[in-house]
This record gives sequence, structure tokens and C-alpha cells, in this order.
Amino acid sequence: MEAVFLRFDSYDFEADKRFQDGLKVLHQSNSSTDETKLLDMKLVFYNRFVEPIDRFDYKQWSSSSHVTRMCCSVEQPGQHTPSGSDSSVSKNQTVKTEATKLSFAEVMRLVQEGKEVPGAIKLDIRPSNQSPTPTQMERIPKPWETASLTK
Repeated sequence: MEAVFLRFDSYDFEADKRFQDGLKVLHQSNSSTDETKLLDMKLVFYNRFVEPIDRFDYKQWSSSSHVTRMCCSVEQPGQHTPSGSDSSVSKNQTVKTEATKLSFAEVMRLVQEGKEVPGAIKLDIRPSNQSPTPTQMERIPKPWETASLTK
């Protein structure tokens, strides 16, 4: 999850035209936007158009003392571009968001070919290779077994 959070922190919201257009619409309807509301808007946008991110876990991660947030203290090259220019970062982000919108047939094709489906969460599930534990509960008789006992 930390990799997702780091990608979110380094995401260039200023260069993303869709985010800026949505932000303008929201500013017109609601003139007061504080930092927490802006962060929530960024998290919702990122979750919807870039990749899944858990808002609660991100906020917990970002508030922890061991995290030094690079995006606020160090300006990264190419981070602040004029809003009208096309940067390679925004083009790559647009390509990535378009790639995650797949039809059912495309997802089926990727699964059948054994390829990775974009946006799918990979779970780290491994067999424990332990023998199952015996049950501690008494088995409940089936209805036909209880009927034969009462006769």
C-alpha cells in the first residue's frame, strides 16, 4: 500500500486537466475550500481515475511520524507546469486511466491469456501447508435423520 500512497503524493494534480476542471466547478458552487476538503477531493479523484486508494489508510499513513512527505518540502522537476501545456506526465496519466476502463470481453481475454488486469488488487495469498484442525462442534443432524429418530 505504501507504493500507492507514494504515487498519490507524487501525482501532479496541477497538470491534470480533468481535476482542474472539476475543481473549478466545485469552487464556483462552494467558495470555501480548506486543506482537508482539497485532500478529500484529490483522494476521490485519484481513486476514481488513476488507481484504487483507501482514504482512511492514506490519512493514517500520512499522519504517522515516520513519513516525510516529499511533495510538500521538495519541488520535483516537471511538477509545476503551466495549466495549458501538455506535459509527458499528464499524457502518461491519461493513457493509464484509459487503460483501466476495460470491457468485460477485454478483461476475459487478459485473464485467459494469463496477463495482469489493470486496476485489479493482487492479494498475497499462500497456502499454509498445515493439516486442517478437527471440528470441536457436534454435527447437527439433517432433517431426515431427526425424523427417523422420533419414530
